[in-house]
Amino acid sequence: MTNLDDPKALEIDNAGMFARVRELGTELIRAWELSEELVLPPGASDVNNVVVAGMGGSATGGDYFAALCAISSEVPVHVVRGYTLPNYVSERTLVVISSYSGDTEELLSCYDDAWKRGAQLIAATKGGKLGQRARGDGVPVYTITYESQPRAALAHSLAPLLRIGERLGFISLSTADVRAAGEEHRDLVEGEFVPEVVEAANPAKQLARALHGRLPLVLGAEHLASVASRFKNQVAENGKSLGGADILPEADHNLVVGLGTGKKAGESAALVTLEAPDTYDPRVQKRFDVTCQLFEEDGVPVHRLTVGGSSILSQLFQGTAWGDYVSCYLALLNGVDPSPVPQIVRLKAALAG
Repeated sequence: MTNLDDPKALEIDNAGMFARVRELGTELIRAWELSEELVLPPGASDVNNVVVAGMGGSATGGDYFAALCAISSEVPVHVVRGYTLPNYVSERTLVVISSYSGDTEELLSCYDDAWKRGAQLIAATKGGKLGQRARGDGVPVYTITYESQPRAALAHSLAPLLRIGERLGFISLSTADVRAAGEEHRDLVEGEFVPEVVEAANPAKQLARALHGRLPLVLGAEHLASVASRFKNQVAENGKSLGGADILPEADHNLVVGLGTGKKAGESAALVTLEAPDTYDPRVQKRFDVTCQLFEEDGVPVHRLTVGGSSILSQLFQGTAWGDYVSCYLALLNGVDPSPVPQIVRLKAALAG
């Protein structure tokens, strides 16, 4: 059995994913400061909708931005994961193409689609074909300089979106707000989640141990629904394990019916909930209570996480910390480096062949 408290266990982390998830809060603050240089297209102030096109880790920033905008913005924000944009995209749409590498084929296709429709365009990328194409077309490019796996660059994918939202009045956000969210993330992970904190006092290690060998189903609601999806993705990419994510109250209209086989599912599955009792609609919070009871009665282990934070942005990042660290500890328990994604490499090679 892997000893998560043994410093030698981290030797498998060859690309330093633990360091990346540790500094996420600090990088949020730094990325926000860097985003001051972002340039908006001339017609950005007149748009009546926003589309963020992204895939994988780059799309997560769009999800978090959309969750924030849903609370305060009169302008709708939609996240696209695919090759084409919605039919409503026009010259009154701000399209942000977010591609860490700049070479993601779906996003290059979305860029072409947005260009043909005359949309207001911004590219956020390290470079690649997207950066070259956008600069050649005179489209504003926000250059990401952070070096990591795309999923670990969340702060740098999100920061330019936050800056756009703040400048266009979609969200109310100040440097103090961003700094507080970053510092609260740092305090949480340094105080409880980092490898130096022993398993007996480390809830992320404990949850990884409980989920090891099981298929975790992560439930979120409202703004934390996007964090549940991120948690599931991190379990896959970092932990090299399958998982699932769903949303309340929707899951109470379908998912719970699958508990008819819960006695067997209890041998291989587990439920993880992301809850914000002080923020959620009380009706939603009550659904968490009842839903968890149904899972427990059918023998499925339930792990209820209360996500703290002084703001919605802070809650997004504290929930992210749970998924980041649990997935990295799962990687150690599975005996694998959390960084490489060989299946994605194989898929890209097969599609290019």
